Amino acid sequence: MQLLNLTILLGLTASVSAIDASLRVRGNCDSRGGGHTCTNLNPNTCCGVPSGSYSSLIFYAVPTDWFIEIRGHEGGNCGRIKTVDTISKATEKCLNNGPYTGAGYSFLSRKREVEQIHEGACSASETCTPVKPDQLFLADGQKYNIVDMDTGLLEELTGLMENGSIKADIPEIFKAFEISA
Repeated sequence: MQLLNLTILLGLTASVSAIDASLRVRGNCDSRGGGHTCTNLNPNTCCGVPSGSYSSLIFYAVPTDWFIEIRGHEGGNCGRIKTVDTISKATEKCLNNGPYTGAGYSFLSRKREVEQIHEGACSASETCTPVKPDQLFLADGQKYNIVDMDTGLLEELTGLMENGSIKADIPEIFKAFEISA
């Protein structure tokens, strides 16, 4: 019985090793303008898009016992670090000083929180491991799996999202990529 409880506990611990980050068209992390999301973003990585003007970033599904540094990048993908903040004892945080093209995070040490000692943090002079978003969402909340989407189709869908399109405006070819609610 104890072995079973230990196995369950280890499984739950392993499942909480990443957070979600979204680049949002609108400010104040308002999802009604659409955007891109990296689900299960690992630390020391950066979720980036090659171009665009995302007004805000939101980091969410953060375990409340984590102490992390969050970063907003500009200049294409995970370019220069534009904004830095921290999350502690909260499940989400919004960065509003866009435009952004990337979102990343790293763990911080609690030993000296005031000095913010980084544990393997990506800095402006280092390159975090860049990853592409795995979802795109529209103004009405409809999500699309964009992992294996052809570049041309992704550019078209991104343009539609940036123009404020909703599901009813999207061509039939994208139906196969829809993520049901």
